[in-house]
Amino acid sequence: MWRVLFWLLWGSAAVWESLLHLLEWRYLKGKTDLPSYDWNRSVAYAKERLKVSLGETLTNYALYALIVMWGVPTLIDEYLMLKIRAPLLASGLLGASMALLFWICSLPWSWIKVFDVERTFGFSRVTKKTFFRDQAIKLILMSLVSFGGLGCFALLFKSPLWPLFFAIALILFEKVAMFILPFVIIPLFFKLTPLAQGEVAEKLENFLAEIGLKNSGIYVADASKRTLHSNAFVSGLGKAKKIVLFDTLLSSLTPDEVCAVFGHELGHWISRHAIKRMGLLWTAQIILILLAYIMFNAGFGQSFHAQSPQTFAVYAFLFLNMLVTLFFQPLILSVSRRQELEADFFAASRLGGHQMAQALSKISTSNLGWLPSHPLYEMWYLTHPPIYERIKALKDIS
Repeated sequence: MWRVLFWLLWGSAAVWESLLHLLEWRYLKGKTDLPSYDWNRSVAYAKERLKVSLGETLTNYALYALIVMWGVPTLIDEYLMLKIRAPLLASGLLGASMALLFWICSLPWSWIKVFDVERTFGFSRVTKKTFFRDQAIKLILMSLVSFGGLGCFALLFKSPLWPLFFAIALILFEKVAMFILPFVIIPLFFKLTPLAQGEVAEKLENFLAEIGLKNSGIYVADASKRTLHSNAFVSGLGKAKKIVLFDTLLSSLTPDEVCAVFGHELGHWISRHAIKRMGLLWTAQIILILLAYIMFNAGFGQSFHAQSPQTFAVYAFLFLNMLVTLFFQPLILSVSRRQELEADFFAASRLGGHQMAQALSKISTSNLGWLPSHPLYEMWYLTHPPIYERIKALKDIS
């Protein structure tokens, strides 16, 4: 029964995601009624990115199918158990092996994205040396997380209360990861330096003083060594928060516009969006862990000839990940889009909607990001509302 359900879910998810990409492609071809300094180039850029996205998506589904048809986790696990006498180490190595497999399949698409798409449209400045360095770091991080995750699962599975203990362990890991992200992970890819004194720094300091906040860290990332895209984000939790501005943002916006973007990021901070997103994520993960518990007791592992906790975990992960794509993903991303609008409104309420709209307009123009999306594609994939919707909302509240 479970194998039949797996293939039904696999087929449904693969067809649905392919359909979403097709709808987006047709939508891009027919949408020509919005202003842009280079509409045709924006459409061409969006189409190339969409091709890569569809390629990655179909590659993942093909990999899922091969993993299940060939029983890859079971084969690797049996080999490791024969060679390694430490069960927890073998469990962790299974996780690292699966991470390596997914990394290998994603590597060609990462190359195409950086060197064929981003460089063609004048955004990427990544060298081949930097690319492979970044990919090596990505592989190490994926392997460490997968090693620890499956090793922890195999250890906790010995208890009848493993769903509870695993949920607690997962939440603790994610909290620690959020705290160390600004200090350990981000510096692996960007050099962060405190914002230098000057007109921009003075305006941001004054803005913080006006709303009664202490400056806990405004940093500039040397993003221009990698890309010409402009961006800003809040990273970390609690006192470990950092607001990061790309140097490309500082060079392309006026001080007042930078202040508006800064206000948007402060809106996330003050509204505790990161904590709320984590709460939603933890709720979803607890539901998925309970589903995994039900699946185990209902014979899911036996259907896939999973003889160990770690092989069961791999097959269950594939199954539940497709379930997330079909049913959980739209809900989670709808919360993200709503929070982006809330952060826009916070900035507009303090600094005026015109400045925020002007900053968004400039960023979108430089990023070729004016294009809207098909409503269903937006629902399933976009973390931010389309720019024209954000600007319209800002004008409405003004």
